[in-house]
Amino acid sequence: MFDTDTLFAGDALHSRVNLNENTRFNRGTGYSAGGDLIFTHQFRERKGRSFSAQVKYEFSDTKQKTTSWNDIRYYLQDEESLLYRFSDNDQWNNSIMGRLTWTEPLGDASRGNFLQFSYRMQYRFNDADKYTYNLEAPTDPESFQVADLDGVPSGTEPDATLSNRFRNRFMNQELRAGYKRVTKAYNLEAGMVLAPSMSKSTDLIMAERTIPAHWVWNVAPYFNMRYKFSKTRSLRINYRARTSQPSISQLQPVADVSDPLNIVIGNPDLKPTFTQTVGMHFNNYNSDLQQSITAMLRGSYSTNVVVSRTTTDSETGVRRTEYANANGNMSLTGMFMINQPFTDRKWRYSARMMASYNNMAGYINGDFNRSGNLRLAPNVGLTFSSDIFQMSVNPTYSFNLASNSLPQQRNQYTHTYGFTADASLYLPFGLNLSTDLAFDKSTGYSRGFNTSSWLWNAQLSYSVLKDKSLTFSVRAYDILGEKKNISRSVSANMITDSRYNDLTRYIMFGVSWKFNTVKKNVGTGPEEGLGDFPGPRPGETPPGPGPGHEPNRRGDRIPRNFGGRR
Repeated sequence: MFDTDTLFAGDALHSRVNLNENTRFNRGTGYSAGGDLIFTHQFRERKGRSFSAQVKYEFSDTKQKTTSWNDIRYYLQDEESLLYRFSDNDQWNNSIMGRLTWTEPLGDASRGNFLQFSYRMQYRFNDADKYTYNLEAPTDPESFQVADLDGVPSGTEPDATLSNRFRNRFMNQELRAGYKRVTKAYNLEAGMVLAPSMSKSTDLIMAERTIPAHWVWNVAPYFNMRYKFSKTRSLRINYRARTSQPSISQLQPVADVSDPLNIVIGNPDLKPTFTQTVGMHFNNYNSDLQQSITAMLRGSYSTNVVVSRTTTDSETGVRRTEYANANGNMSLTGMFMINQPFTDRKWRYSARMMASYNNMAGYINGDFNRSGNLRLAPNVGLTFSSDIFQMSVNPTYSFNLASNSLPQQRNQYTHTYGFTADASLYLPFGLNLSTDLAFDKSTGYSRGFNTSSWLWNAQLSYSVLKDKSLTFSVRAYDILGEKKNISRSVSANMITDSRYNDLTRYIMFGVSWKFNTVKKNVGTGPEEGLGDFPGPRPGETPPGPGPGHEPNRRGDRIPRNFGGRR
């Protein structure tokens, strides 16, 4: 594999800082296995009392040998460096998890009062061996044949500062005790969780890099409730907390120099991350009005988040990344959606509002930075449905604000707006014709990333057999050949605009067969009263891979909800 990377300075001339021409060859093997066992017992002599046990085991072993040659040029220093290395890596991972759960009724079980106790333990042990050898670089780069090197010359010793033999051990425990209440109107669970965790690491090459056992104790309540106002209206509220360990590479204090211009070294003093999450979800469906209302709110707060701290040498452009803990990462997401027909049931409207905010801690060139990312995405839609025809129109808009606490990092705004429209015609004898059209325009991205594009798809399908369960279809994607995929990711140390290549303008033939071995219940469920007609109900997907299930402009797969595409 060969690649070239060039780093440019931020001056007006965009001066070159360094150039790395890298050739490398990887070869290796890997395999994994796992299994789990679950046992559940209900006590006949004590109704409501139960016991369950679970054991889960996972194993993997990955071996990889890498030979690499780097030709690096430092333009500001007018220097050149040739690096020729061989590395031998072996990662051996084991994980075993056990869980015990006991439920005890308080008095008569029919009253719905219970005590719950559970204990969960996960133990992970990892052996990580990495040997890195510095070899004599060839005088003629053109003669470098990486595939010819299957090992290292006899007598060559590994570089102790770049090699390691770690024996890593992690243990997470969770002791839970709580109260459970079950009634016709609501289910309630509440209690406390004690979550101790331990990590340690031993280096068999350099004892000073050994990480002694480190314990962290977290205590938090938990709460989960579902209240049923009626068969079609309910409210769920939950709160939970969890502990997650840093990864092995984040803990090991050994420099990863596989990319000489981006050196990464772990921090053995990292603490586990503790995250608390609270959520609420409301849903209501009125079958008489054919009205659906959904509302959701979710938030999380994390302490001891593992963040990267990267510094860049202004002369060479070499980036050095270390890890640290930071507090205060939080996220908040809200959504409200309504879908309802007009007085004339053939017309239906939908409205949705989504909002999210994320606040993250990190470092930019060694300076602490706290970034915020606000996103607003309102959406409205109008759908017309008849026995043989359905059409939807949905204007779209989204707003994104990226902010930073460092004064030299300016706020950045992006706007994306457009519309989606689709139509389906259901002709006699199972012949269906459908098409969809979308327009997107974006502003505020980096130079060269703002886009304006149209996406047009069309499909013809034919259903046969008595129940129309067998469907043949042909679909043309991106007829105009203008599909573009642009995205932005925001973190505390960078804002990245990305453009992805995608398959454009192609035709797909398909065959689908729908069958159901369960007898259909007639006259029940939330769709009762919608009437019988050969086409799909308002907002439902037509037979076959219709326009409600094609990839959207970002590459997602989004089902048609509430009368149209997103």
